[in-house]
Amino acid sequence: MLFFRSGRRKSEEEPEGEEALTFTPEEDPAPEAEEPGPGEDDLTDPAGPDVPAEESPDGDAGEEEILPENREPDVREPEKEEEDSVYEDELVFEGEDSDTDFEGGVFINSLDELEEDDIPLSETAREAERTSPLEYVRRFMFWGFLAAFLVSSFLLVRNLIQKQQAAKIYRDIQAEFFSTGFSFDVSDAFRADRSRIPGLEEDREQHTIRTMTDLLEGAENEVFETAQVPEENRVVNEDLERKRAFLQNMIRKNSDVYGYIIIPNTNVSYPVCRGKDNDYYLNHAVTGEYNPVGCVFADYRCESSITKNFNTVFYGHNIENTDVSMFHDVTLFFQKEYFDNSYIYVYTMDGLYIYEPFAVYEAAYDDEYFRVDFATADEFIEFAADAQTLSEAKDPETFELISKNFEFTSRDRILTLSTCTNGYYTQRYALHAKLIRTILE
Repeated sequence: MLFFRSGRRKSEEEPEGEEALTFTPEEDPAPEAEEPGPGEDDLTDPAGPDVPAEESPDGDAGEEEILPENREPDVREPEKEEEDSVYEDELVFEGEDSDTDFEGGVFINSLDELEEDDIPLSETAREAERTSPLEYVRRFMFWGFLAAFLVSSFLLVRNLIQKQQAAKIYRDIQAEFFSTGFSFDVSDAFRADRSRIPGLEEDREQHTIRTMTDLLEGAENEVFETAQVPEENRVVNEDLERKRAFLQNMIRKNSDVYGYIIIPNTNVSYPVCRGKDNDYYLNHAVTGEYNPVGCVFADYRCESSITKNFNTVFYGHNIENTDVSMFHDVTLFFQKEYFDNSYIYVYTMDGLYIYEPFAVYEAAYDDEYFRVDFATADEFIEFAADAQTLSEAKDPETFELISKNFEFTSRDRILTLSTCTNGYYTQRYALHAKLIRTILE
């Protein structure tokens, strides 16, 4: 409890803990009283003016002041006494240590050090402060969503950066590939009469260049020895040599490089690798560095020489709205325009292989559309014929399925391109194409 009292400040010489003395200021000596005038008797003290105390017989003037025990007389210099005689109101506390704490600044300093927890809460406030189970759930959800947001933002930014890196890698490779020349006029691939397109005639119709299929069968044909190579084919062969030099340079950088695939009038133009499994190049670029864009790659079970495979299988991601779409444009072959008029070119160190699509459809990841091993040629023929019946390419006007009605033999070879549908994770798009020509020299 606080109260005020009037008194002087304690001097520094006074011992701590002593009870404060009440200081009575000295009054100036009153002037000698005058004789009261008439009518002033009722205003004066009956005893009259103050009369100095008579000296005691011992010579002492009045009674001596009684001091507390162990208290020395307060003897001060006149200037000190005059300074300490200033009166002022002081704030004091009850208790034996109150004066000491106040003089030492404990109370004032404690206000600066006062914290929220030092103030006791009311019952209502304590009730409101108690954490309910729902509050714990709310906090958990808040921090969980915040963590998910931060992680998702990090992954999104990293994915964008990696896509930009992949785009630069493959743009540089494509620029180098086309700098070596690509002699085929891609616009010719859309002519209705394929027989008029230089270099795209059927093997059985054009025997000026020996095919790998014929070499595997050990065919001997006098035409190979006597026919003169047309001028346009010599240009193609010069282009082939430049492509071989290009591939050789890439193989020096990465021994897994298998070849190069290009489909005119689409964005498919990428190097092809072949790893020790079918997983590594799902998230590694052709340079071997980690990148979720990955690389187009051949099934690891395929032989190095394409014509030794009944079915050569290439895999690639289906990436939309980016500069590096990989096999996204495989979906274009569901359209009649592309299905009927497009060709696929594959370069390897052996030569150039040209394929014509004959089937495109959606399949499950565990279907045998990517089958590579066949015990007999008859198994392969049956596989290719069945794949042709599964084709889902349609005429946009009649909505009827389009079929090329190819017949297959043991001398035929096919290429399969596989990519995801970006729908249900088990679904894939499969594009089958028949080898119609090889250029080896």
